[in-house]
Amino acid sequence: MEIKFIHTSDIHLGKKFNIKNFSLKEREKRRQELWDAFDEVIKIARDESIHYLFIGGDLTEGDYIKYKELNSISSKFKSIPETKVIIACGQRDPYNINNMYEYIEWPDNVYIIKNTDSVEELYFPENNLCIHSMSWDNHERNEKSQAIYDISVDSNKINVLLLHCHMDSKDKLPINIDVIKNKFDYCAMGGRHNYEQVNENIVYCGTPEPLSFEEDGEHGIIIGTLRKKKVEYSLFPIAKRKFNVRNINLDKSYSFNKILDLIKFSGDTFSNIKDYVRINLTGTVSTEISMEEIENEARQFYYYIEFEDNYSYRTENKTYKGNEFNIIESYKLQFEDSSDKLEQQAFKLGLEVLRKEKVVN
Repeated sequence: MEIKFIHTSDIHLGKKFNIKNFSLKEREKRRQELWDAFDEVIKIARDESIHYLFIGGDLTEGDYIKYKELNSISSKFKSIPETKVIIACGQRDPYNINNMYEYIEWPDNVYIIKNTDSVEELYFPENNLCIHSMSWDNHERNEKSQAIYDISVDSNKINVLLLHCHMDSKDKLPINIDVIKNKFDYCAMGGRHNYEQVNENIVYCGTPEPLSFEEDGEHGIIIGTLRKKKVEYSLFPIAKRKFNVRNINLDKSYSFNKILDLIKFSGDTFSNIKDYVRINLTGTVSTEISMEEIENEARQFYYYIEFEDNYSYRTENKTYKGNEFNIIESYKLQFEDSSDKLEQQAFKLGLEVLRKEKVVN
């Protein structure tokens, strides 16, 4: 029999977004979009008659998720009774005395991995499927890799490893893929927020919705089929938005309108009105141009935009005779050709303040 599965992780329901430029309204909206993504997972499981839903940790933000919200999660799982839901606890929702998972009435089709020191085995004879998993018990460290290496599998069964781990870390359950790659028919990994196929049968599904500008590329869930020694899967995109970082290099010869156009047309229109965009501005800008005005003007063309101001101001080659009492021109001369980053930041702030003042010659 072919087993149909969904592999997801790192949904982070209840997350408190700490992106510095997010307004309170935007944070609340983004939190709701995480719930929308979770609802989409449930819908796909129902519509596609999925046999198993593997969740590789960080289903919720354990410190912030509310009791009422956990009951809602339980109800949603109850709506897909034909799908067995296997939940490993990760770094953000570790299974310990503070974890509220223990106080929720979960439906019969939900299995929460409670072992944190040894590997738990769940065997489903109707599919000859054995799931091996272990949960985290704290937010900071997990050094119990040996428990994973000690797993002994029955080669006559279909074996799945469900794990929240960081392969490139020293203290966050680092796993040597050479030790596990031949033991399991599929390794459903959580803990990385970008999709990554480590090996043919070892996969990080990434987050259904990206959570920061460090998480580029497509985001969604893995949908696949599983047989003994044969697994087929693909990433199914469900994310409503992406986080895009774009680089624009400026020159001091560029006019106000040219810089604005470079920002306006840096990506396709559909992405600009839907996604989160960060523009990294480098190069040099004439002191005659107000970048603050340009950035404010550009915001109307985007759903969300923020700027990394890594450019430097350069003064034009001018003769200042007759402008000795113009405070702006005098201010520019003080910072002429300065390349010190801190001085440049001070210069930008001061220049924008002076531009807002009425200067009398």
